[in-house]
Amino acid sequence: MDFKIGFNEIEIDALENKSVEAIWTYYNVQDKLHHIVPDGRSDIIFTFDVRAGGELSNIRPIISPPFTKAHPLRVTAHQGFIGLRLRAGSAGIFLNIPLSKISGHLQYGKDAVQYIPWAEKVCKDKSSVTRLITNINQHVSKASSQVKSSMVADVVCLIHEAQGITRINEIAQQIKISERTINRVFTNAVGLSPKQFSSIIRLRRAIDCLNIPDYAVSSIALDCGFADQAHMTREIKSYMGQTPSQLQKALDTDTLL
Repeated sequence: MDFKIGFNEIEIDALENKSVEAIWTYYNVQDKLHHIVPDGRSDIIFTFDVRAGGELSNIRPIISPPFTKAHPLRVTAHQGFIGLRLRAGSAGIFLNIPLSKISGHLQYGKDAVQYIPWAEKVCKDKSSVTRLITNINQHVSKASSQVKSSMVADVVCLIHEAQGITRINEIAQQIKISERTINRVFTNAVGLSPKQFSSIIRLRRAIDCLNIPDYAVSSIALDCGFADQAHMTREIKSYMGQTPSQLQKALDTDTLL
């Protein structure tokens, strides 16, 4: 296949697995710094170096669990990535460890293989990007597409519908499950507590709004469910390490993923 420069989503059979939200590729011919923004989801990633003839070398698997802090990622020239973006709460279909055990910590190389054993076999075929995608597709397509906890899926859906503003006790009343049970099962499956996940959904919405010209920061704070501008500033700085005004300037020059 034509391995396009930049970030691209691709269509393969693995998307029929309901636990997979997207299949993406990323390739860059220049050394570049990116900033990874928390989004509450997990990715299974294969990174590699692309040689002049199209062959691959140094293929490594990575498990990227949910993070609560933005972090920089330096991508070297001619480094490629193929990633499976998993739906929140669905990583258990592929990993033999609860996300709560690895949340906030990249699992790289051999550390990743212990949780996704089939990754070791995938990394051995270095003939081409097309072959690597085919091998990944075969393993993902064979995996169960049944979500382990429909309750978690329901809570994720309700949090998204409320744009991260609703309280967890209100969700507990709505689905008639105790708040304590929701916190335990959700955190185990998603790698974040319901409160953390809600905050990240609200954060992502605020960042999108900050990218809109002439959208006042004070209005964004109220529209995104923060108590006031100071509340939004504290939360954005906690997650991103920058104030809203600093982040607005960064959005013009930095690459956020």
